[in-house]
Amino acid sequence: MVSGMLIYGPLRTSPRWIWLAVVCLIFGNGCATVPYRYSRFHPPEEDAQTEVVFDYGKPQKTLDNIAWLTGIWSRILSLNSHVNNHDLTDETRAKLTAYLEENDLGDVLVRVNQYDPRGEWRRLRENRRVAAGWRYSAGLVSMAHYTLLPGRVFGGDTYNPFTNTLYINSDVSAVVLHEAAYAKDIHSQPLPGTYAVFNELPVMSLWRHTKGVNDILGYARTNDDWTVERETYRVVYPQMGVHSMALTGTFSPWWEGILFTVAGATAGHVTGQVAISIRKKEREAQQEELALEESPESEQRLETSPELGPPQSKIQFTDHKTESVNESDSPNEDALPSRTVREKRE
Repeated sequence: MVSGMLIYGPLRTSPRWIWLAVVCLIFGNGCATVPYRYSRFHPPEEDAQTEVVFDYGKPQKTLDNIAWLTGIWSRILSLNSHVNNHDLTDETRAKLTAYLEENDLGDVLVRVNQYDPRGEWRRLRENRRVAAGWRYSAGLVSMAHYTLLPGRVFGGDTYNPFTNTLYINSDVSAVVLHEAAYAKDIHSQPLPGTYAVFNELPVMSLWRHTKGVNDILGYARTNDDWTVERETYRVVYPQMGVHSMALTGTFSPWWEGILFTVAGATAGHVTGQVAISIRKKEREAQQEELALEESPESEQRLETSPELGPPQSKIQFTDHKTESVNESDSPNEDALPSRTVREKRE
């Protein structure tokens, strides 16, 4: 019995450690989408909706206190107090609005800390972008989850492709933009319903999260937004680690699930810090190059080629300007005869 447990334990847990290593490799190899490509989903001749609509939930003290308690665990894992704080500052809203408008996603409704099942059922029926077969199958499942486990209480930032709605409960720009990138990804697919269902399968969902991270990093670098880029490494990477570990822990004991959840978040934090360190060095190098390009050509040559600077040897060079002045002060040959005549007369 004991030997069986010893054998069974490593066999059961070792694949998850391997999966954790794979996730770390995926994070480490993540790259920004550069040059960044903005999307256009409406024909130019159509009057596409450009103004992004935000719907806010009404404050409810009891419900808000419960929501704050349920969000403690996610804030601990991400080490960020703005995750699942059920608020949205003007700065974060402005960045989200700019991203949606620049990528022609004005038809996406943004619900901030709001619970509106009736409105979501209506949007499910009216969303013609997704085929009816998927809307009334997988879409009904998503609506059941929204109705029974609302983000208004349990937190979470997600995009629902079947209702074309973005649910926001965190005040972290990189987090909300990461979900908005999924909306961009869905809009660009010829079969959005099939694509959405495929990305909800275990393990497969890591694909769309990785694409979203690459899109946001490319967007941040294009706009020179170091805040969003840094938040992606600090917050989104750990969230992806948690999500990846949760995919493999459905049938595991609760204590083992907690262990690997923490391990996934830790892997995301470590990988994110390494990425921040690398990017800081790259940004410093870029700033130095810009400074060299803006400096005069002569200064640039002296800085890049010290051998072209003033000589440091003890060899003395003749100052021709001083020499010419001295020659002008000395008597010339024309003046000598006159001086001789003057002396004779005396």
